[in-house]
Amino acid sequence: MKFPLLIGLLASTQIQAASFLIETEQFADKGGWGIDTQFIESMGSSYLIAHGLGKPVADASTEFEVAEAGEYKVWVRTIDWTKRMERPESAGRFKVAVNGVELETELGKNDTKWTWQLAGKAQLKAGKSKVALKDLTGFNGRADAVLFSSDASFTPPADATFEERTAWKIPGVPSAIEDAGEYDLVVVGGGYGGLGAAISAARMGAKVALIQNRDVLGGNGSSEIRVWAMGNYPPSDYPLDQIIREFEDKAIASPAPAEEFVDDKKDKVVKAEKNITLFLGHHAYGLDMADGKIASVKAVDIDAGKLKRIKGKFFADCTGHGFVGMWSGADTKSTEKGRMGMSNMWMWENRDKPVSFPNQAWMHQFKSEQFPYPKVKHGFGHAEWFWESGYDNHPVKDLELTRDLNLLAAYSAWSSMKNHGAHAERDPSKHANAELTWLAYVGGTRETTQILGDVVLTGDDVRSKKQFADATFLTTWSIDLHYPLEKYINTIPGKPFIARAEHGKGVDKNVGYAVPYRTLYSRNIPNLFMAGRNISVERDALGTIRVMKTIGMMGVVIGRASALVTVHDCTPRDIYAKHLDQVKGLWKLPGDKRFASLDELKKSLDDKTESAKPAN
Repeated sequence: MKFPLLIGLLASTQIQAASFLIETEQFADKGGWGIDTQFIESMGSSYLIAHGLGKPVADASTEFEVAEAGEYKVWVRTIDWTKRMERPESAGRFKVAVNGVELETELGKNDTKWTWQLAGKAQLKAGKSKVALKDLTGFNGRADAVLFSSDASFTPPADATFEERTAWKIPGVPSAIEDAGEYDLVVVGGGYGGLGAAISAARMGAKVALIQNRDVLGGNGSSEIRVWAMGNYPPSDYPLDQIIREFEDKAIASPAPAEEFVDDKKDKVVKAEKNITLFLGHHAYGLDMADGKIASVKAVDIDAGKLKRIKGKFFADCTGHGFVGMWSGADTKSTEKGRMGMSNMWMWENRDKPVSFPNQAWMHQFKSEQFPYPKVKHGFGHAEWFWESGYDNHPVKDLELTRDLNLLAAYSAWSSMKNHGAHAERDPSKHANAELTWLAYVGGTRETTQILGDVVLTGDDVRSKKQFADATFLTTWSIDLHYPLEKYINTIPGKPFIARAEHGKGVDKNVGYAVPYRTLYSRNIPNLFMAGRNISVERDALGTIRVMKTIGMMGVVIGRASALVTVHDCTPRDIYAKHLDQVKGLWKLPGDKRFASLDELKKSLDDKTESAKPAN
């Protein structure tokens, strides 16, 4: 599956020399605005988001160079996220200021698709100027890019994918892609699967690139999303858990305060590996293919706006969404409707004095019986995993809409508690002193696309405990699938946002079920591995393999296998067909075992082969 390019759109647009683009994510001072990279595949870019929990955030600003003095029109690409959900007001409003002067138009209003809104006009002198984004609400206004043009007749183009934007010949758009090196294994995605793959391959002597489109590692298990690491480590033939134990969290709750998710520990473990080149804050947006194989990943340095080509012998799709598989033409499968959704969890604490929260017309007013009361434990309230939506939305094209429904539901529930007495019986002060302290704007997704391997594991395989010769990591979670909780299904009609979990039998958490290696590589792209919720399983089996410690061990499996395929110059399939005993030997190594290079690994394997030969 590949998302279509809007061919010719930008190429046909005539842009004058006195026009230039400033990507907001490249602003020198982000202020209180955050970078959002989740929806590039659907709306074309990363963007800044004013996630202030109802309090306007500090200005984002940057200086820029003006080549020609004159009067410039100023556009900002943005969207009205609440009007898109048919709410009566615009939540995320903001303005633009140029050289300290606010332009007249409020942005983030009325347009229900990403589009260019005219902010106003500015008189610019040649030389340095300054532009700022001024948040007005604290409720998730968003700005993709700012476009200046002195051509009075010019109108910016319509929406475009990221790859096409790179062909837009205008100052401010990167004009060339630079070579960022060649690696034995290129890992795309820095969650638990990507971490396990990169660290284990590096310790086998492989040269590894690890690409992560956020500034922190851990994926769902980072401080941005705050899902605690689940999955057990029962006795196994393979100590695959040892590497995962080095960086896993032991959070007291999910969600919990940021420090519980040990972002710093993950960063430290990765940076200690001399064989890993870490591309933090880099978003992979496409591939180069050659002879049916992946030749390189194309990525953008989000903060610097530079395009990079990262070459490799083998690649690991640890994106969760299966993007590398889709771009490469791998065989994939997805559930059209009724998938598990995305969660955006939230937290609150009681203060010593009253704290207000804005009551907004775009919010829904809920009664107590229309949403569950957040659990209060460890001194804070936390709205857990079951704040989940998007079951029938497209898992990529509609992902921003899914996230925004979660934001709408959370803000509406909190306002209902603070301003309308919902669940007042739970708190003697009727939540007067309660303050919303955190709400994830980065969502935790459960189900998108499966990349198909030589084995497509089924729920019946798991329940019947089917044995495979290439059994590897142990999955210990129940067959856990999520559905809208009927009690709350019409709180927002047609838009369920509270889930229930249906736990099927078949997995003993103290024993586990051994998943075959053949679920961890593509059956038709000969140099593609995968680790994460996008591996080769049917939906029931996805319910058991999708928790983070289990995913981390998948990564260790493919990381060591990737070193072996490089040594033998073979395919991942050949590991099963020709080198299964050898890879099992690598899986049995302790987590801290290291080889300085693949040559050292090869010598070790050759020595073992030689010593295993019968004496004359």
